[in-house]
Amino acid sequence: MLGPHEGTTSSAGSEDALQDLRMHGLLTSTTRVPAPFSRASGVAEPFGALRAVHPTPIADGTKWSWALRRLIRGEAFLDARVPAAPARVGDVVVVRVEKLGYHSSIVVTDNRKIRIYPGDLLVGVLGNRYATDAYEAEVEGRDELSLLTAGGMVGTIRSSHREMGRGTSVSFVGSVVDPHGIPVNLKERLFRPTARDTSGAGPLLVVVGTGMNSGKTTVLSQTLHGLSRQGLRVAAGKLTGSVSNRDVDEMRGADAVSVYDFSDYGFPSTYLADPAELSLLWRELLAVSGESRPDLTILEIADGVLERETALILRDPQFRQRVTGVLVAADCPLSALGAVEELRKLGYPVLGVSGAFTSAPLFVREFSDHGDVPVLPSTGVGTELAARVMEAFAVSTWRSAPAASRGEVVASASE
Repeated sequence: MLGPHEGTTSSAGSEDALQDLRMHGLLTSTTRVPAPFSRASGVAEPFGALRAVHPTPIADGTKWSWALRRLIRGEAFLDARVPAAPARVGDVVVVRVEKLGYHSSIVVTDNRKIRIYPGDLLVGVLGNRYATDAYEAEVEGRDELSLLTAGGMVGTIRSSHREMGRGTSVSFVGSVVDPHGIPVNLKERLFRPTARDTSGAGPLLVVVGTGMNSGKTTVLSQTLHGLSRQGLRVAAGKLTGSVSNRDVDEMRGADAVSVYDFSDYGFPSTYLADPAELSLLWRELLAVSGESRPDLTILEIADGVLERETALILRDPQFRQRVTGVLVAADCPLSALGAVEELRKLGYPVLGVSGAFTSAPLFVREFSDHGDVPVLPSTGVGTELAARVMEAFAVSTWRSAPAASRGEVVASASE
């Protein structure tokens, strides 16, 4: 644990203190710290200002949202001053519930869903949200805030689906800071990718959809369950979306050997993320999935194939090269046809279509009359989905092969 930086009275001393913070992981290259000033100028040095701040313990009874599950509470304090720096995605904040709206409960760090009331204090994280059936929201400051997800993301609503109720309004109480008064940003704390080998994740199956609520997580979970029943070790993850425990819980319930998602790396959501961040993120998810020594890995990409972040990832040539096969979840036959066509233009092998529309026999008939890929039901225990993946991935030929070489075996079998 770092001690106080007593006696830091010069530019050189401030630089030493900065280096000390970097060594302990409390300061990254993107942390905003003011330049040092000379006492001779009559302006206090930044670390002198930091020493003058006495972080306040966060009040007992404050409800910590699921998004903060990787933050150590004993190292988190409250600074009730309004920061001079602009609000950023990933900033951890304490907010007060002002008026209940759509969200009347949150999921807390131990994965329990609990009711919230006006006057409650919550620890959440500032983020952007893209949800066609819910809200469009961005980090626009610390005023006019609403609770965007039950997982604890907070931001300013810009538009909403006409059937959505108004958002639960919250007000900014203060920033969460570390023991040295430095504001905590989840992305800076948790997203520190390195150049890592992804081959240990084995062949990669990707589940994409035609839009929100098209059945992607159900398709992934059913496929995962069916493959697990065949004795395969399957890692799973969600690459994009808005912070939520639901998808992670579904994957764990389907017997994944490991489950990771974007929020494990401090992303409250991936909406408006930088393309370079997305490229690093999918590599990081595959690398960490490979540590569980799976036979294959399944990743879900949120929303639809036309959504900004989904489109950026799918157009990444290195991601395309890494993908072994794709399953499409759709809400109607026409959207399924469009998604298959778009994916094929990008060079992806589409193994089948599934999702919400397969609950309607007439929809299945419509697609079958015009499409040329298998329609796979997303109900039951995933037998047909798993069988299709095992056939396309030539599982019988690589069960005994090392995980790192299985992608090559699959590629050879498909030639």
